[in-house]
Amino acid sequence: MARTVGRLLPAERRDWAEAIWAEASEVPSALGRVGWLTGGIWLIAKESFMVSRVRNSIMFAAAAAFLAWMAWQGTASGWGTTVVRVMVTITVLALAALPRLARRRLGPAIDSRIARSLRAGGYASVLALIVALVELERIKDVPSRLARLGPHNQPSIGLWFPWGLFLLMLAGYVAVILAVTAQRSRVTPGTLAIGGGGGVALGVVMYVIMPLGVGQYATAPWLPGSDIDPVVAVAWFLLLGGPLAAALLAGRRCSGSAGPLPPAEAMIRQGVAAGILVTLVGSLVVCALGPATLANLGALTHLLYPGQHLNPSAVANREYALAGNGAPFYILIWIAFPIIGLGIGAITALCAWGNQSARQQGRGPGGGPGDPDAEPGPPPAGPSADLRDEGTSVAAGLYIATRGS
Repeated sequence: MARTVGRLLPAERRDWAEAIWAEASEVPSALGRVGWLTGGIWLIAKESFMVSRVRNSIMFAAAAAFLAWMAWQGTASGWGTTVVRVMVTITVLALAALPRLARRRLGPAIDSRIARSLRAGGYASVLALIVALVELERIKDVPSRLARLGPHNQPSIGLWFPWGLFLLMLAGYVAVILAVTAQRSRVTPGTLAIGGGGGVALGVVMYVIMPLGVGQYATAPWLPGSDIDPVVAVAWFLLLGGPLAAALLAGRRCSGSAGPLPPAEAMIRQGVAAGILVTLVGSLVVCALGPATLANLGALTHLLYPGQHLNPSAVANREYALAGNGAPFYILIWIAFPIIGLGIGAITALCAWGNQSARQQGRGPGGGPGDPDAEPGPPPAGPSADLRDEGTSVAAGLYIATRGS
């Protein structure tokens, strides 16, 4: 058991744990060895990273158990139940496996509050989204529960393709968050703050516009009529201008000290990361809040529609109609937003620092080796010829050294 506990430690602290277990064999009495091992386990448990890892594991296990309970409660009812159970299973597996893979390939998380907050917020948003989607599928798939409250349409079977694409993108969301917050990615905490802050602003504005999705029955009850127009303009600005501004700001804040990368390449990396974070975090926020609002429409009716007296039949039919017509638009946001942010961030960063990066790597004007097939020209004449030859030799040597490293 003691060695199993030691495996929970980071790689750089496992030798310390192994030393504790090895020294336990030198204690003469059995009672003394037990006390030694108990003290070693207590020292490991007091480590801050150990406490954090155990806490996170317990919280994730509780969330996974809750999702499984929601997905498997009651009897099977066809298409909706199948979708829910597959979705929950893949989500739990992805959230459990991807952190281990990211840690192995990219190292542990950055020792920064913003990095830890981004990971925790990303996981919480994904779990909240899955809980809301489970409830929405139950609303759409069990119309007999609402039959006594009024007429409604039958739910459609749908297709597997949208759900498969959604789950693939979900794994991509988690992978991106884990990657940009890992130490070997060399994304700075400032970049995480810029991208994450812009994403939260985008997500909140989008949610204010479409708390009930977009569709025939979806409305923005808080912004009637033309009141919504200025907010829509702000949303478009944040969607298209947010990644651009975040990429420029994150790149300019980067001092070029992100590890062994050349300064311009480091700035490009910060710009791309900030651009995709704006839209990815924004999508997480709106796609978690929107479906959660739809799934709890009955409890939130008086908040969304103040002053309107709706009977249970009207509320139930509106809930069913919005679950089938308003929610699918969030899948479009889920798929499109990260692609938009990645494209804008990459184009902005390459336009701003691409030429500088090429020059630093010897591929731009004035750098790099000459054409190997070109005919050698006449030797330079004049007293400065030797100096030129020496400068050329030094430049060529530096180029070869940097390329080899």
